[in-house]
Amino acid sequence: MKNGRSYQFDSIVFCTGFKRSTHLWLKGDDYLLNDDGIPKPSYPNHWKGRNGLYCVGLSRRGFYGAKSDALNIANDVKSVLCNVHNDEN
Repeated sequence: MKNGRSYQFDSIVFCTGFKRSTHLWLKGDDYLLNDDGIPKPSYPNHWKGRNGLYCVGLSRRGFYGAKSDALNIANDVKSVLCNVHNDEN
């Protein structure tokens, strides 16, 4: 919320660097991350949360894991958008 206004987003991407701090400020989601900021769902499904929440690079697999996570997320977002488009027609 900025200047008293609310905004609607389809996707939000946070790039927090290498320190796992997301669990400290992400509130209202007990599904995706544990108290250490590590995904609760096990590999290879660790990247997908609920309600459009995703995480990239938290699988402890370096840049290769981050690339794989990003591709999975991009494909999932594409699938969601195609389904929305198909439902509208």
